[in-house]
Amino acid sequence: MMPLYLVTRPKGAEHLKNPATLHGAVVEAADGTAAIAAANSLATRHNAPFAGFDTTQVAATAGAGFVPALIQGNVLGDAYSGPGRGA
Repeated sequence: MMPLYLVTRPKGAEHLKNPATLHGAVVEAADGTAAIAAANSLATRHNAPFAGFDTTQVAATAGAGFVPALIQGNVLGDAYSGPGRGA
């Protein structure tokens, strides 16, 4: 089993908005780079919508029954400035 990652658009990175309004993903991956690749593989009809996004490990392993997911909309509030949203 691999760690669980949250992939999110960095705070203030309006230039990274994509036309599908995909703002994040939750995936299993070996590391942050692999998490970006895994997130992009979920959105096969788009051209690497998660390029340049931040990754944050949110769990050491995924729980039973975990299914990778795309997130439309802002999963982290605008006031949040911790991991996954820049400084």
